[in-house]
Parts: sequence; C-alpha cells; structure tokens
Amino acid sequence: MTDFHSISSLIFLVEADSFQGGCEKVSFFLEKSALVSYEQIHFEKEISLPATNDGFLPRVESGMEKNRQTIHSFIDELKTIGYDNLDDLIGMKQGYESKILHTMVHLLDGFIGIDSSFYNLVEDSHQVSERVFSRIAKKPENFWLIEIRAENPWSLI
Repeated sequence: MTDFHSISSLIFLVEADSFQGGCEKVSFFLEKSALVSYEQIHFEKEISLPATNDGFLPRVESGMEKNRQTIHSFIDELKTIGYDNLDDLIGMKQGYESKILHTMVHLLDGFIGIDSSFYNLVEDSHQVSERVFSRIAKKPENFWLIEIRAENPWSLI
C-alpha cells in the first residue's frame, strides 16, 4: 500500500502589521474553516512579503492569475467532455463533471478550496477589489502576503 502525500502552496493577503500577526490571522481562519483542512501547515517567512516590498503587487497579480488559470483549466476540461455553452449544463448529471463545475464556481464565488493558489483574507475572496488596493496604497505597512506550504489537503467542496 502506498501512502499518498501531497504538498501545496497558498498565498494569503492579510491585514496585519507584522508577519507574525498575519500568521495568526491565517491560522485562525484555517482552524475555523469547514471548507478546507490540512494535515500540517508551514509558514514560509522567507517568501512572505509586506506590502512595502516592491514585489508585493506583482505577487498579488500573479496569485490571482494562477486562480484564473485554474478556472480556465476547469472550463477546458468541461469543454473536452462536451459542455460547450451554458445551455449544455441543463443536462449535467451529478458526478465528475458536476464536481468540476462546483469547484470552479467556488473559485469564482470566493470560497477557499484546495485548488486555491491565492486567497484574499481581507475580503474572503480570490480577487482584490479596488477599495482594498486603495487601502493598501494608503497604508502598505498594514498588509502582508503570507505564504504557506500545506501538507495533505482535503476539502468539503
């Protein structure tokens, strides 16, 4: 019997005045989340960034783009199966295809899942609103990107 071991990375946007404060918010969120769970999480201090770092905004954009790429891959998968337009969804049966659609809609709607690459904890979203970007520009010392390495994820979605 082979043990299955999976490791994934996830970046959280948090409102915090320090790396430690950001880690506490991420920990609290993950402990309370009924949607995802990880066997272990490791905070990656070396690659986490404060908003005062020049790499912060490009990293936010990159994280949101990774989520969009995941959504595109789900769309491509559904097209391969034969779902070319929204009307085709009417005949969708429960099973593999509906699980793909379900996961994709969660990414669009803002529910965290094991397929998330970037999560905005400030707004509970996979996107960042102009309002939050404005807040980051005004007080960058109050925002962090906290990266975690998560082992053996499971999800209820």
